Amino acid sequence: MTRRRLLLCIGAALCLSAGTLAALLASDVRAWQTALVASNARAVGDPSSGVPSAPDQILPFHFARSLLGLDDDLALRRALVLVRRGYTGIPSYDQSTAGSQARAQAETALARVIQAGGGRRRVAAAANLLGALAFVDSLAGAGQATKPVERSIVEFQNAIRLDPRNGEAKANLELALGVVAPDSRFQSSRNAAAGKRGGAASGRRPGRGY
Repeated sequence: MTRRRLLLCIGAALCLSAGTLAALLASDVRAWQTALVASNARAVGDPSSGVPSAPDQILPFHFARSLLGLDDDLALRRALVLVRRGYTGIPSYDQSTAGSQARAQAETALARVIQAGGGRRRVAAAANLLGALAFVDSLAGAGQATKPVERSIVEFQNAIRLDPRNGEAKANLELALGVVAPDSRFQSSRNAAAGKRGGAASGRRPGRGY
């Protein structure tokens, strides 16, 4: 076998291997996409099903999952499941010891999502949820020590800083500021900001209509 023929055979083998690898990777990617779609559909009726089970993979080392960048998304999904367990909307449970413990687990998971970074919108969503849980903890509960509402304000502000279009965080921030103590530094800064906006508006020249 000549040198040229040997090189051609090696090249053909490499191309065949690359093609096989690409086909196997595509199969794993489709498996993950199918699992995510099915999980989203189940979560409509059962929020605890929001985290998909890992599908059978052909390639090792979670190659397809890493390629799709799913780790951050899966972490947020797991945190969302914990949030729903910690905040059910039933006061008798949410303000009980069990509710506080469930929220503590959710808060830990959300804090990990925030620390991991990733997409700003994803981190902002986690910060908003963390603020919501902190706000629930600030409410008076039977036999439960309340936590300062200022903690929730900080998280809502962080969410808005990361994603200025996050309307839920803005609404939650206004709600939290509505119950904060009048002498709080957050209330003082809120009043100062409102005064600046009012002054700027009064100093504008009247517009002209058509």
